[in-house]
Amino acid sequence: MYGHRFSRRLLVAAAVTLGVVLVGGVPSAVAHTHPTTIERAAPAVVFIEARALVDVALIEHHQKGDPSGVHIGIIQSTWNPVLASASGFVVDPNGAIVTAAAVTKPDLERAKIYAVNQAFHKQYGAAAPLPANPFARHHVGGSADRVEERLQACYPPNVTNDAGGCVVRAVLDLVVYPYVTSQQRYGNLKAEVLPGATKDVAVLRVRGANSMPTVAVAQSLVGSSALGVLGFTGVPSASSPLLEINQHLAKPGTGDLKTTGLDAQDVKDATHLKQALSQGLSGGPVVAERGQVIGFLAGPPRAGRPAPDLVSVAAILPVLKAAKVAPHSGPADTSYEDAMHLFKNGAYAAAIPGFTKALELFPGHYRAQANLAIAKQRAGASKGASAPAVPAHEQTSAATGGVPWLLVAGVAAVLLLVAVALLLLRRRRGSGATGVSKAGAGDGRAGPRAPAHAAAPAAASGRTARPAAPPRHEPGPGPDRPDQRRAAPPSPSVGGRPVANANTRSPSAQPSRQGGPQASSLQQAPAVPVPSGGYRFCTSCGGRLAAQHQYCGWCGEPVG
Repeated sequence: MYGHRFSRRLLVAAAVTLGVVLVGGVPSAVAHTHPTTIERAAPAVVFIEARALVDVALIEHHQKGDPSGVHIGIIQSTWNPVLASASGFVVDPNGAIVTAAAVTKPDLERAKIYAVNQAFHKQYGAAAPLPANPFARHHVGGSADRVEERLQACYPPNVTNDAGGCVVRAVLDLVVYPYVTSQQRYGNLKAEVLPGATKDVAVLRVRGANSMPTVAVAQSLVGSSALGVLGFTGVPSASSPLLEINQHLAKPGTGDLKTTGLDAQDVKDATHLKQALSQGLSGGPVVAERGQVIGFLAGPPRAGRPAPDLVSVAAILPVLKAAKVAPHSGPADTSYEDAMHLFKNGAYAAAIPGFTKALELFPGHYRAQANLAIAKQRAGASKGASAPAVPAHEQTSAATGGVPWLLVAGVAAVLLLVAVALLLLRRRRGSGATGVSKAGAGDGRAGPRAPAHAAAPAAASGRTARPAAPPRHEPGPGPDRPDQRRAAPPSPSVGGRPVANANTRSPSAQPSRQGGPQASSLQQAPAVPVPSGGYRFCTSCGGRLAAQHQYCGWCGEPVG
């Protein structure tokens, strides 16, 4: 009985301990902190500049009598102005990028005007100052001024006059800036537009790219509600970090952003979003709560519209198909995400090889480099080594907490297993103690048994000998359990000597395994009346006792 109580208490204690760990006021010991949807998508966000390569051949016609003796002069120059910018996201490791189509359709005439203004200022200096808007036409002198005449002839459409003119040629130049640590070493990637573009969606291909980080592209808007809009408003760098602006859909699964019922933070985010969309955020991925990209925002709100337009995956997927691009992840994604799982759960040393591999596959990987520095710092600190501090702007994905919850979970699991093992061991020992009685019965059925000291013979002087305390064990199932509603009758005795009845079997009257005459005679043994004095109950376990018993046959406790 005592062992049974102890085992139950131990099991309860272990269960309570594990429950506290699992659902208590501290983070779950067995919970696994996954990388956030933003951490997964961020490495694949890019910034795109639509530039123009403009070649200018400035032609000078000199008047007769010019002291130089040269009547025609040609001055050549090349210019590369930025006409538009947008964000985008990589959808396959070979550099396929989805972005807003507007960035691929800049006005090249503006680029020609810019190049002419720059060429004249370079050639004539103060005589041809730059206008406040370098993309606008302007005048540099009177109509009789030869430089002025030449300048006006150079503006598109190009013509010539007796003062000269220009030959100007402009072509689109798309430059992709990935999310890397150095644009000079790893950025400034040239790209081209793939076939199948629409008025809203364009797909670019970076020349010679491989192992670029990618995003997961959704198949629909179903299940989407909370959004994160990612992108840049300048070339990615420490001074132009990745932006994340939270938004919500008006109704889950629809294509309209929420514009009513906004709280103060929502209003602030909406204002920030409109400003950023006019500075290059358009085309950046819109990431839903499941971690998949459901589209992008085309630009600032149109006239009469309260919110920007969402270009959903329904418009993107056909363009990808036409461009023969199948969105999929690559080895850099696998290495980075595996390392992030370890990093987010405090296994900093184990995360280092994954981040290192991601950097080998995609040199300059900004997030991998930043988190690798943090992992090395914290892994070194855990070993007592000093490490340089990581800049605040690089601490982008710090793990939650420093408690080794996985270790705590392991200890709790071991404690629970030990408790169960002890319980099983005690039950086995208890069943071994009752096995003697069952083996003596011989018929394989559990039945009532008498206490071990109930058959102690009386001494010659008539005094009752004090029986030895029986071993403590669990009573087997059946009517001999003290907690049963009907307790077994007390063992009758004559002169202090117990005699056999239907509930008591003496060693000499054990039935054979085959159920011979002994068993028959035992079952027909006449009942002996209970002696005067009645019976008692154990104050420890409640088991019924004979009048002369000094120790309980159920729990072994003294009953005097």
